[in-house]
Amino acid sequence: MTPQFLAGSLRDTSGPFRALCLLLVAVFLMGGGARADIQSLALLRPLAILLLFYGMARLDRGHIAANRFVLATALLSVLLLVLHLVPMPPHWWASLPHRELVGDIDRVAGLGLVWRPLSLAPDATWNALFAAMVPCAALVLGVQLDARERHMLLWPVLLLGGLSAVLAIAQITGPANSPLALYKVTNDGAAVGLFANRNHQALLLATLLPVLAVWAAGRKSARPDSRIRTFVALLAGAALLLLLLVTGSRAGLLLAAIALASIGLMVPQAATGRFFRAAGPQTRLWTSLALAGLAAALALLVALALWRGRGLALERLLESTPGEDMRFMILPSLLPMIRAYLPFGSGLGSFERVFQMHEPDGLLRPSYANHVHNDWLELALTGGIPALLLLLVALAAFLVRGRALFANGLGASAELRLARLGLAVILLAALASLGDYPLRVPSLACFFVLGVLWMSCPLPKNRPFDLPS
Repeated sequence: MTPQFLAGSLRDTSGPFRALCLLLVAVFLMGGGARADIQSLALLRPLAILLLFYGMARLDRGHIAANRFVLATALLSVLLLVLHLVPMPPHWWASLPHRELVGDIDRVAGLGLVWRPLSLAPDATWNALFAAMVPCAALVLGVQLDARERHMLLWPVLLLGGLSAVLAIAQITGPANSPLALYKVTNDGAAVGLFANRNHQALLLATLLPVLAVWAAGRKSARPDSRIRTFVALLAGAALLLLLLVTGSRAGLLLAAIALASIGLMVPQAATGRFFRAAGPQTRLWTSLALAGLAAALALLVALALWRGRGLALERLLESTPGEDMRFMILPSLLPMIRAYLPFGSGLGSFERVFQMHEPDGLLRPSYANHVHNDWLELALTGGIPALLLLLVALAAFLVRGRALFANGLGASAELRLARLGLAVILLAALASLGDYPLRVPSLACFFVLGVLWMSCPLPKNRPFDLPS
């Protein structure tokens, strides 16, 4: 699909598709950080809520029936957040684990018996509820798309990812404390692109690798632009890999290796080399020359960043930081906390406040721990058994769907490639969550929703259909 044809195709798309594209543009431009005090959230969240209402108004029984599992899971997740905010009778609340300190404060302050919610940090839980509206809007709009429109979502993802990559290059080649760093609290001197955190930028760049492969493969039938797509995908993939080195995220390099391995499962001909040979001898020659030129150009950019004293990101690949050490130091304190707050947890979003109540003296620092940097464990602490049950159901559904998508081997039609891409997006986000909190970032949360939409796209029972690429 050429850009001209893409522009023409947009006129033939549905209202939910255009609304979802608007949300994606807004969320990548204004939702690249996980902090609650980011000023752009005051614009992003109301817009997302408006688009959520718009999507709900257009939702019909057919959309709900075809996507009942993912919609039910999202609804139960929001309901759990709401339940954590419902005030409880004082004697019920006092029976929950580790509420004694707050109860003592109430008595000393003369407040008497106060109805309080389950969450020990209600303001943080309210923030989590409002944050959930952004991916919920993406989901409600996305389930109304047909197969063609779900495939067309590759375009905004690639364009926005490319914008983040270009911005990252400008950040490391520009002056220190670059005005192109969009967030006040960020990884200084790092190529963070549209994000506040280098690891989140690295996750996006790594995930774009299989997205490029599926975009380049296009539909099953022959296309006159297949060689151009192959050429562009190879160039862009090489650029992403080199930029990942400059980003300075070791987790990102590991995710990139997994993402590259996943390409062979989505586009089997890429694993055997036929994908490259299909481009033709002349195209292969120009591709090789272009790749060499691109590598040389990016190497010069890296050298320029080092010469200007902006090599912190590269040095970080070989050195640990105090923040990373802190992630491991809090683990011995975290596991007893998880057991102590079972079965209902301390309240979704409450980790920062709760950890301050239990933080050992030996871990006191001028800085503070805003998250566990392992969202699996943080969910167990703050959400308790109900949240873990929802997570287990989602994991089971992921495994069942994955088995179905590979039941007939590696042969891939267009719709299978897209569904397997969704699996890869979800898997990479899940792995990244073992050492970080990427799904608390609005843009990555919406990208995760796209993965769910792709993975759950209905597959034809009789013959593969051609998706417009």
